[in-house]
Amino acid sequence: MRELAYIQTIKSLCPIPNADAIEKAEVLGWEVVVKKDAFKVGDKVVYCEVDSILPEYECFEFLRSKKFRIKTIKLRGQISQGCIFPLSVLTDVDPTFNLSKVKVGDDVTEALKIVKYDPEAELDVEVEPVKKSWLDRKLSYYKWKLFGIKPIKTGLFPSDVPKTDETRVQKMASELEERVGQEVYITEKVEGTSATFIYRNAGNWLAKLLGQDGVFQICSRNRIVYNSQKGGGAGGHLMKVAEKYNIRSGMATLKQNLAIQAECIGPKIQGNIYRVPDFELKVFRIFDLDTKTFLSYVETVAVCHTLNLTMVPFVAFDVVKNDIKYYVELSKGKSLINPDILREGIVIRSLVDNFSFKSINPEYLLKQD
Repeated sequence: MRELAYIQTIKSLCPIPNADAIEKAEVLGWEVVVKKDAFKVGDKVVYCEVDSILPEYECFEFLRSKKFRIKTIKLRGQISQGCIFPLSVLTDVDPTFNLSKVKVGDDVTEALKIVKYDPEAELDVEVEPVKKSWLDRKLSYYKWKLFGIKPIKTGLFPSDVPKTDETRVQKMASELEERVGQEVYITEKVEGTSATFIYRNAGNWLAKLLGQDGVFQICSRNRIVYNSQKGGGAGGHLMKVAEKYNIRSGMATLKQNLAIQAECIGPKIQGNIYRVPDFELKVFRIFDLDTKTFLSYVETVAVCHTLNLTMVPFVAFDVVKNDIKYYVELSKGKSLINPDILREGIVIRSLVDNFSFKSINPEYLLKQD
């Protein structure tokens, strides 16, 4: 489970112009509006991230009108991201919680019964169950023994492929300090639905000699929605995208075990904010299943060129800067897909290794429901 609430300390408190009852608090790299004099610098607190959905407890009743979801807001001209609570909120939710043992960095997401707001979950499609006969089960067994094609479970997201989520820059202070000056490339963060296309080649020389096809899977953010080895499934719009771009046949020609991860945009996806007439795919990274590493920028460009796939819009080459506010400002601006709308943000990836993080445009978040 992703960390959505954790123990931190108040780094600073600053006044907000023309505001007598509120002030700006800083936790990690987050700026949060709090009630004046509610906290002191150095106080140990509970910080809850944007898109946390809190349980219906009295201590969170002020969030009822927002359906208990924490959003980016602006008060007296100050953008506020997240919520800060005193440690006592932990015992408000669970009276048995031992406050004497909490330390900075502790994840209290589960203790506070917080779940993540995930609009993409509604787009997930369950795999249609496929009943196999005794003969089909035997054939699957011999495919494994003769061809090296090991049966793969359908349902939950494959355990050997990283999920498509990046850490926000506000939590990256120590990493930025360690990597100052390292070369990175920056791309636009595209708002759509996450898609992962996996191709696993047949395992041995006999399979190749007989032309035995490998296993092709399509995944949404959280689950497998199509698995060729299990008789298919209800791939929905992601299946249409795969067919449009001939992804399965293209990946089969690469002779590599890869997972292509991309954002799918278009009609009926996130309100089609880019106003494109048909489904489009924007690749942002490719994972090598054998080496357990992501392909470099140059390698990713080469694979996309070979398969006639489009990458997410490129913003710039840069070097790492130990400045969270720099990346927040850089996230602002118009989308390179449709210049009439704000971009969601940016993703920064290393040219040296697999280091990466994201910076979300606060102006974009303010316009979301």
